[in-house]
Amino acid sequence: MSELEQLQSGFQAYLMNNANGAAFTRFIVDDGKVSVEKRLGIYFDAYRLRLIEALSAAYPKLKMLLGDDLFNTVARAYISDYPSVYRNIRWYGDKLQLHLLFTLPQHPIAAEMANFEWALALAFDAEDVAELKLQDLAAIPTGDWGALQFSFQPALQLVPLHWNTIAVWKALDAEEVPPAPSEHDHYTTWLIWRSELNPQFRSLTEAESAALQMAMKGASFAEICADLEIELSADEAMLTAAQYLAGWVENGLISEVVL
Repeated sequence: MSELEQLQSGFQAYLMNNANGAAFTRFIVDDGKVSVEKRLGIYFDAYRLRLIEALSAAYPKLKMLLGDDLFNTVARAYISDYPSVYRNIRWYGDKLQLHLLFTLPQHPIAAEMANFEWALALAFDAEDVAELKLQDLAAIPTGDWGALQFSFQPALQLVPLHWNTIAVWKALDAEEVPPAPSEHDHYTTWLIWRSELNPQFRSLTEAESAALQMAMKGASFAEICADLEIELSADEAMLTAAQYLAGWVENGLISEVVL
């Protein structure tokens, strides 16, 4: 390893976890004005402040929910537990939900808020794809509908939430006082997607969530109908599945159909 490589590696190790800090100081020229330790400390702190800034940008409502001081404490602990491995700082923070589950159990809604906000960001950054239109669907012969399979936009995500996370998020987004966190007696699945560059979300019934998950895994329209027939008559199941499908197309969730 060349001396330059040693210098770069040592500086990175120092910035990320203060590793071999004493040994690394030998590379730094003492100018007699500001101590080597203080000068290095400026870079050490600046690195963390930049990562905290990135986390604040990725989780704005979580920061509002926790407050500046607690969010800063959480962020510094996260940086210590999960040093950045990304060249693009946009992706730093992907494990914050997991971190909060274990380190902030007294605020369980915080982990859900992190999960929801990260999903919104992923929807915003997802690849653009063509959207199937209702007229495209209408052009398919009715005899072929049973075999239809569907490809969905990359932005689509299903997020199960157990707390009133959405109500809290909406209040914070409107700069209003949020309701107190409350736990529901069941999970609600929230659909997240993107429309005209803006992330969108809505809740799903258990039946629609199950149907959509089947479709995302490659189930055909006939298989989705058959699953709905467990609770509905054959005619009701087909009508319900068609209504779900029409809604997915209207929301721009489906990019193409496969026969």
